[in-house]
Amino acid sequence: MWFESPMKKILEDTQPGNRTSYTVYMAREEYEGCQAVFRYRYTVGAAHVEISEPLNGKGEALKYEVFAEHCVPTVYSGPFFLDPELNGKAANYPDALKPLDDEIPLYSNVSTPVYILFDSHGAAAGDYKSTVTVTENGRVIDKGEITVHVWHFSLPVKKTMQTAVGLSKADIAKMHGLTEGSEKNAEYRKYYEFLLEHNLSAYSLPYDILDERADKYMDDPRVTSFRVPYAEDDKIRAYYEKLSTKKEWLDKAYFYPIDEPADYADYMKIIDAGRRLGGLFPGYRLCVPFFIDPEMGDGSDAITHVSEVLNVWCPKLHVFDSANIYNDVQMKREKPFAERMLDEKRGGDDLWWYVCWEPGDPYTNLYVNMQGVKNRAIFWQADLYGVNGFLYWRVNFWEQIKDPWQDQNTVKWLTPYVYGDGSLVYNGNAVGVDGACSSLRLEAVRDGIDDYEMIQMARELGIPESVISKTVGIVARSVSDFTEDDGDIENARYILGTMIDREFLKKNGK
Repeated sequence: MWFESPMKKILEDTQPGNRTSYTVYMAREEYEGCQAVFRYRYTVGAAHVEISEPLNGKGEALKYEVFAEHCVPTVYSGPFFLDPELNGKAANYPDALKPLDDEIPLYSNVSTPVYILFDSHGAAAGDYKSTVTVTENGRVIDKGEITVHVWHFSLPVKKTMQTAVGLSKADIAKMHGLTEGSEKNAEYRKYYEFLLEHNLSAYSLPYDILDERADKYMDDPRVTSFRVPYAEDDKIRAYYEKLSTKKEWLDKAYFYPIDEPADYADYMKIIDAGRRLGGLFPGYRLCVPFFIDPEMGDGSDAITHVSEVLNVWCPKLHVFDSANIYNDVQMKREKPFAERMLDEKRGGDDLWWYVCWEPGDPYTNLYVNMQGVKNRAIFWQADLYGVNGFLYWRVNFWEQIKDPWQDQNTVKWLTPYVYGDGSLVYNGNAVGVDGACSSLRLEAVRDGIDDYEMIQMARELGIPESVISKTVGIVARSVSDFTEDDGDIENARYILGTMIDREFLKKNGK
């Protein structure tokens, strides 16, 4: 038995590591995990894996859950140039997390991980000790120890990283076999709440904005955004009349009428939408995901053309390398893309970004068959570029597959080589869970957003920018230059947390 970070994807042939004990560092009001991995020279047919309740010196307990890691098959991701030995290897990749059964089969020379998730909400600062014990027919065959160090400071409930993700009610109903509208709505609410626990806000609230039952969600500090339907004039005016009664509601509300504009005509639709909203919804926020920058026929490009109306910029991550969006003329004429986006942000706009079925290497993304460090580093990179929002088109895109537990090639019409695009959660009813099940990638997203919040906390506490930049640089230097060693994220996070803890105690006279 050995331990690994929560980012490591453990394949069947993963060889034993050297961590026979492990320390988890976390803030208060946070979730953080690690993995215990088992590999023996003989088959342990009816193994019991027991994780003792983490206790501090006063006998106080830390909440925790233990999950088995369900694997999905993948093939070599050749077109995206993933290293077949590290990221694109054809193998069964662990992803879905389901509650651990009482017994777990441990096969000869097969590495089997479990995911241990710690929850410090309501916990006191300090060290908590837990023992992992493996028994066979009542006989102890292995033991290891985990220490969870909880810092004194708490992560904020209200995140500075805004999020917007697609959540399909129809696909939830499909996988749960629901036909009644009330059942579909109830299940959607479960998934919506589940995403909130993972630092993600779905596009659509569980109720229409004009329904008073939506108010508690719009008031919830965990909800960082919600989409206002781009409807007929009278409906948009009614939305504004209600939302304008609370500034925090207006600050979270955004319109998303156009997706990935490709040409002159598409960008003119953005102009039209902005001008229309200006007369119906004063102070509107307009979000448009994009990755193409056509010339507009007057010597300017589309970015310049829509800057008067667009105020939630949402480019695809890889276009922060200018050559991925500019033509040859624009490369010579325009500022680097990243600089232009920062200019817009300095002018008061929001700057989000997104990934989807692309980009592949050498960029980060949320593929099943990428190491978790790439899934998590997205949010360290966001800090480099001043990005304060993350959009993801869907977390349960199951339209093209029969069973996400067996098939994560969700965008078959685009490529047979991408796994997990638009699918970060699993239908829990398949394994006896009421609601959604998480994935290693969803946990990496939650952890990455928490990392991002720690970076912002460090700034607020006055830690020198040079120190913060150096620490972030351990993980990310650009969108195409980042660590592939999960130990670097652990190290940078430890440095951040230790600095914040010291300043927090100093500020609070302790």
